[in-house]
Formats: sequence, structure tokens, C-alpha cells
Amino acid sequence: MDALFEYLFLFCLCATAGWLLEVVYRGIRHRRVVNPGFLTGCCLPIYGIGGMILYFLSGLKLRFLPNELLRVSVILLLAVLIMTLIELIGGLVTVKFFHVRLWDYSGEWMNYKGVICPKFSLFWGIICALYYFLVYPFLHAIAVEVVVLPLLILAVGIYLGVFFVDLVHSLRLMQRVKAYAVHMRTLIQLDQLKANARDHFRREVGKRRPFNFYRMVNRYMADMHGYREQIRSKWGEGERK
Repeated sequence: MDALFEYLFLFCLCATAGWLLEVVYRGIRHRRVVNPGFLTGCCLPIYGIGGMILYFLSGLKLRFLPNELLRVSVILLLAVLIMTLIELIGGLVTVKFFHVRLWDYSGEWMNYKGVICPKFSLFWGIICALYYFLVYPFLHAIAVEVVVLPLLILAVGIYLGVFFVDLVHSLRLMQRVKAYAVHMRTLIQLDQLKANARDHFRREVGKRRPFNFYRMVNRYMADMHGYREQIRSKWGEGERK
């Protein structure tokens, strides 16, 4: 049970840290603030899962290997391979099942289906090395204390509760995005969809009301290319049946 709380804490911490990292990176690259991923909140599950795996790998001793340099090299190589595999699986799942690209490496050298490439695997290698040498010792010292800090356990519980609510709502939205992508016969770039929806919502509603992510994207998709009429037609056929 202690280990479970330890890893849940790591998921929350790394998912939020990864979200912040992506916000900074995409902000510099696109020169605007972009909420990465398909969730509304400040959480990227792929980083949470990756952070737990890196934490596990960083704690391996590998005493059967002859020296420390080889042990560290094997751990970092495993970390890069696993993080690239997570990126590959996540990218292919969203493309295949939701017709959505959460990221696009199509313009990168030796990319595979636009979801992984050597350049970003190298970035993962740098992140894994920084994690192993700089973050892990500090993180381990905090994580093992989670079970004796009730307030921290409560915070983790609240975080996970909000995360699962956000996940359910976001998956519903992704189903609508999938229907829109099928109707448009295209693969949706999620960041571009968000930007287009925000601009469209501003023109239609103005700045008098605060933006609601779900309402904004739904409104945009409904207004584009007769999408609303198609959905109404499908509902009508379903009711007649």
C-alpha cells in the first residue's frame, strides 16, 4: 500500500510537471499559450505514466553488471526506449481510434507515422538523464514520506478525483471530434482545432463571457461545413428506427 501511494503521488507530480514543460515548449515554438493534450486541466497522463516508469528504473541496482557506468548506461537506454514506446503507443491510439494527432513529427527526419522520431527520442534521452541524476534523489526523498503525511494523501486523492472527471468529459469530447474528423474526412490536429475554435468563438460570442473549452470546440465543429445538420439528420434517422 505504501508503494501504491508513492507511485500515485509520482503520477500526479510528473503529469503536472510534464504539462508545464509542454506549455513552455509550445509557447516558445508557436509564440502563443497552448493547452497541450486533450484534457482541460493541467495534466498530461503520458508524462505521469512515464514519470512512474522512470522512477522505477532509476531505483534499479542491476548488480549483475560489472561496473557503475554500464549500469547507468543500461538504465538510461531502457528509459529512452520505454519513453519512445509510450509516445508511439499513445500517438497511434489517438490517430487510429480518434482520428486526432496530439503531436505531429511528420516534418522530422526519419519519423515513423509522425508520432516518433530520432530528434525527440534524443530529447527524451536528455530528460531521462536529468531525471536520473538531478530529480530522482530529491523526488525519492519526498515520495517515500507520502504515507506519513495525511494532507499530501488527501491532495493526491483530490487531484486524481478531478483528473478522472476531466478524463470522462474529455473522452466524450474526443468522440465528437472523431465524428467531426470522419465527416470532414481528415485527421485532426488537436492544437490547430483548439486555436480555430478559440478564434471562431471569439468572433461569435465576443469577450463578454469566459471561454468554456467544451462549449468552444463543440460550437466550432457544429458550425463547420454543415456538421450540425449532419448530426441532426443522424439523430432523426436513429429516432425513426
